[in-house]
Amino acid sequence: MLPAMWRLLSAAPAFEEPMMRFKFQWRKFLFGTIVVMGFEQNSIAAEAELGAQVLRVLVEADDTNGGCMALLSVNPANLLPTCGDGWVTFSCSGQYTDNIRAYRMLDQAQLALATNRTVMVSYTDDMRHGGYCFARRIDVLQ
Repeated sequence: MLPAMWRLLSAAPAFEEPMMRFKFQWRKFLFGTIVVMGFEQNSIAAEAELGAQVLRVLVEADDTNGGCMALLSVNPANLLPTCGDGWVTFSCSGQYTDNIRAYRMLDQAQLALATNRTVMVSYTDDMRHGGYCFARRIDVLQ
């Protein structure tokens, strides 16, 4: 496809009348746009941050949904529709972060649940377990 488009671009010589030069420049613009759009087909990851209460924590014996999760009072899918409803995963399976860091984030969620504190959770939709978005950061607020 690219060689055929390149032949179209090189068909109009630069010394022709201004209208032909305009058409030639238009073809170059169109070709450039098509090439750029071809590179932009990959999905772009999005990140979001929300404040919520922790309603439940979950630890699984296997690596389903990353092994550990927290249910939040604010739905993460409200900001990033590709995320699963209600839950975020900390990836205790070690796929997106190391196990120690994941369990520390789970500890923060448990602390917030036990003390009824609000958490600020930063999460992304480019890393998911079972459709649930990975929490990159969790802060327990006073």
